Amino acid sequence: MSALRRSSPRSFAILGIACLFALYLWNSLLRHSPRITGLHGKALEIFQRNAIDNTVVIVPVNTGMLFWAENLLCSLASTNFETTKIVFWALDSNAETLLASKGRAAYHDPSLFSTSANENLQGDTASYKRMMKERPKFFIDVLSSGFDILMLDADTVFWQSPLSIVPQSTEKVDVVFSTDSREFYQDHDAFQDERRRGPYIPPICNGIFWMRSSSQTVSLWSEMLAVFQSWRSHISLREFQDDQRGMDVLLNDGRAQLVEPLPNGIQARTVPATSQRSPERALNVRLLDQTSVVNGHLLMNRHDRYAGNLAMLRASGKERLGAHFNWWTKEVSKKDGAGKLGMLFADEQGQCTERLKTS
Repeated sequence: MSALRRSSPRSFAILGIACLFALYLWNSLLRHSPRITGLHGKALEIFQRNAIDNTVVIVPVNTGMLFWAENLLCSLASTNFETTKIVFWALDSNAETLLASKGRAAYHDPSLFSTSANENLQGDTASYKRMMKERPKFFIDVLSSGFDILMLDADTVFWQSPLSIVPQSTEKVDVVFSTDSREFYQDHDAFQDERRRGPYIPPICNGIFWMRSSSQTVSLWSEMLAVFQSWRSHISLREFQDDQRGMDVLLNDGRAQLVEPLPNGIQARTVPATSQRSPERALNVRLLDQTSVVNGHLLMNRHDRYAGNLAMLRASGKERLGAHFNWWTKEVSKKDGAGKLGMLFADEQGQCTERLKTS
């Protein structure tokens, strides 16, 4: 009888486990192999050519989200923002090809995991979550190359230039975030939010943010990446579900301080002062007003309150800036919701509607 035939089921089981363990170790080595950070060659030229006072406006998009990129561009057509300066972070090669065919600046890093499908069509998929965990690598590359970032998700629209959220060079602001809070701060204590991950900064959103290039901001993403790459991360830090929630955790460890101007509904006397870091080393965080830059949860689930706040904003002589369609898509799809809200500025072919062209 051959050795193979003499082998017991237990031997095969042990061999299988050994093979799986070897595969795990190999994948682990690949994940932890040193990356050459920063932008180089053609990529660096793309960012240099399109930077606006050192800020690069970045829109991440894969093939499945190209319609929303067109919708975003159509909304910007009525503003004074020069859309040709946007750098589209093409997550898959097909998106890069399609964007380039339209003469748009597109950057693609084939080493990062991506899919071409719309992974957020009806709730988040495993592939969507995996793509989100690749984002720190990209942000490290851009920030470590010396560029400030103005990040706009494709499923956003604007009524004013998004550059208006970029701080003046004389302002001591390191990062500017939109909020992911489910309630308006006029009705709810921002520092007692059920989704908060610490005492200093209310829930932030990575769909619309600006970040200054510095060793401190690079460190934020480097620390997050280290957690994502650790085999223990799913056990030790469950809060790090994705890049947004990971950023919430890091900004609330004492390194960050909320600075004025504050969103409507937050009073300076209620803002906790950081205690773990000296003021000189603290990251200064500006939180955008919830009515001026509204998230999808407030748009969709608090629409009457939003309409009232918007009326008061306009009565004060101001106008809303932008909106993010990040409501829970298992309940309402992005297209159905945006259509209901009157925020579809592109047709099915991605062409700007006549209403917008003539407005």
